[in-house]
Amino acid sequence: MSILIVDDQETVRDVFASVLGSGGYTDVVTAGSAIEAFSILGLGDPSAEILPVDLILMDVKMPELDGVEACARLKADSHLKDIPVIMITGDTDVTRLTQALSAGAVDYLTKPPDFDEMLARVGSAIQAKWEMDRRKSAYFNDLQEKSRNLEAALSELEIKNHELEQASLAKTQILSTVTHELRTPLTSIVGYVDRMLSSQDTLGPLNDKQQRYVATVRKNAYRLKKLVDDLLDISRIEAGCLELSMGNLDVVHEIQDCITSLETQFQEKQIRVSLMQDPDCPSEILVDQLRFAQVISNLLSNACKYSLVGTTVTVALRRQGNAVQVEVSDEGIGMSEEDQAKLFTKFFRADNSFTREASGTGLGLYITRHLVEAHGGTISMTSKEGKGTAFSCVWPSGNAGYQPWPGEEGYVETGQETFVRS
Repeated sequence: MSILIVDDQETVRDVFASVLGSGGYTDVVTAGSAIEAFSILGLGDPSAEILPVDLILMDVKMPELDGVEACARLKADSHLKDIPVIMITGDTDVTRLTQALSAGAVDYLTKPPDFDEMLARVGSAIQAKWEMDRRKSAYFNDLQEKSRNLEAALSELEIKNHELEQASLAKTQILSTVTHELRTPLTSIVGYVDRMLSSQDTLGPLNDKQQRYVATVRKNAYRLKKLVDDLLDISRIEAGCLELSMGNLDVVHEIQDCITSLETQFQEKQIRVSLMQDPDCPSEILVDQLRFAQVISNLLSNACKYSLVGTTVTVALRRQGNAVQVEVSDEGIGMSEEDQAKLFTKFFRADNSFTREASGTGLGLYITRHLVEAHGGTISMTSKEGKGTAFSCVWPSGNAGYQPWPGEEGYVETGQETFVRS
């Protein structure tokens, strides 16, 4: 237990040291000024050998630097601020005492002191410091224990994460292998069924029942083939090896082809499809033709699937800076804000009576989002229940920075390019 007495009068220092000694406080250090006290405490000198002090008794009135200012400096130091300071004063100036307490002093003594009172106040201050030190020690011990527990949890989490990554990789590899194995016989089934329906002149006619059976087989085979293709796309996306074969594409012509391929679906629901292009919208973009068609076909198919009979699906093309925006909107059932937040996640399907009747796996929009993003583009949607839904995908003009459009100054024919986006 070490106590530092700071007073410019040697007699006062000796008396206080003697009184403290009588109370059992024998480790007493004295200083004749605040500057000398700072030196003992190592204030302002990080390399100095610091004397550990548990309590400071400091005179208010001292030359060079008074006790109030000295106390304020001690409390401003991160290493010394927790040492309790008891001020010593020879007068009863309330203002100075208030200033001392405001500067961080915990108590004060008047000169000449009452020795019993002095020892009692010193004991109280030291006891308070001990309690504070005990709480700090307990706090830091608890903090260290929590830190160790956190490190252990993080280590375990890293192991689990690695195991999950390995399991996910194995799942992706198995998924890819299985879907590849399924794709070959499915392609044969679809091919033979199509041949049966288209070659009745040479293979022989089918009666009505056979026609229905073959049509059912064909419909379900195509649905299964679509699922297999979706699963293959997911395995490529999640493995980070989605391959894109980039080339210049006539946007309007490609969208018209997509609409034509879905003509039967639109006719069944008497849905009119409107294609609009702003005058300043370029007619060509640099994309993977098959993947672009896959995105547009999926958006058109969804628009048809969730549209009401006799409504209109609109495809609008607009120029957006150095990119092309393709918006597919319908006048269908729309969706809730809760469903919108989950729309692009894997296997999600809105849960209502209308969607329950419509076939689907919940993979289409998940794949669509990744295909658009693989081109460096973005996809978004707006929807209102009972009013309809609009999907907007923005396709960059080229695969690296701004590319002039056909007809603009600086335009160069890019040809074909194959690359992999991860």
